[in-house]
Amino acid sequence: MSKEDRVVFIRFHARGGQGGVTAAQLAVESFDGPGRAQPKFGAERMGSPTAAYAAMSKNPKLVQLQTEIYTPEIVGVLDDSLLKELDVTEGMPPGGTLIVNTEMSFDQIKKFIKRNDINIGIIDATSLSIKLLGREITNTAILGAIAKASDVFTIDGVKNALFKVFSKNIAEKNVQLVQEAYDTVEFMKTDIKLDLEKGVKKEWSHVKPELLGYKDLDTGAIWYIPGGSEKVKTGEWGPYIIKHDIEKCINCQRCFLTCPDLSIIREKQSDGTWKVVGVDKKHCKSCRNCVEVCPKGALTAELKKTGVEA
Repeated sequence: MSKEDRVVFIRFHARGGQGGVTAAQLAVESFDGPGRAQPKFGAERMGSPTAAYAAMSKNPKLVQLQTEIYTPEIVGVLDDSLLKELDVTEGMPPGGTLIVNTEMSFDQIKKFIKRNDINIGIIDATSLSIKLLGREITNTAILGAIAKASDVFTIDGVKNALFKVFSKNIAEKNVQLVQEAYDTVEFMKTDIKLDLEKGVKKEWSHVKPELLGYKDLDTGAIWYIPGGSEKVKTGEWGPYIIKHDIEKCINCQRCFLTCPDLSIIREKQSDGTWKVVGVDKKHCKSCRNCVEVCPKGALTAELKKTGVEA
């Protein structure tokens, strides 16, 4: 296949608010040629799983499609907790490359993805971004790792793209982050050569007709799949653990009225009133709305340790 006929597909998996869509845009800007970036949007909220796609080719006619990318050559995962929820390598051909923001080992990652025919790159992008940006925004670090892993775009291409998309001040900080990611990413490589013809799109699935009504899904927020939030543990989404100090709590109920996931735990008292007693960590996605509205500091947000248990 000639360079002019080659199309590179990249898929980014992130959580809402982590910059997955921007990663796809920056990937296209980093490429020396035409490309297309497209997000997948539905009813996602902050912390929910999202996807974004980048398609690049020297031939502009080959990047006109307006669809999801089902057989990506490269996949970037901005949050390793997604490995428990999604098949991030779905459709990826043998010899493809997976880049994960994680503190896990290669063996731990392979327990989730169950594949031995792809290259795996790991980078602790969370720690790097907090150190250099002061925020847990890992998208540009993933691009630095991709630049090291492939010939799709260069590290200089990524750096130039930063100045096209961001203000000078923000771009300069991200240049440091991209470089450190490029220098520190680790790889476990396969001997299998990339075979794009073996990338397989998963068959379409359809919504089942026996979905439960909203009255049956009152645990946590209302969800559109059988089992609702009782099945989808939204508490795994957020980067924070919300803690409740019952000694400071004045039971104003502002947190309960604000929480979008009904994750404030209350107990009914003998006089018929309700008292706030804690936080449902299985369904709290750490939006921190409760922390913001609490007038007495009874609710606080503690940053979780990065990584997930294998």
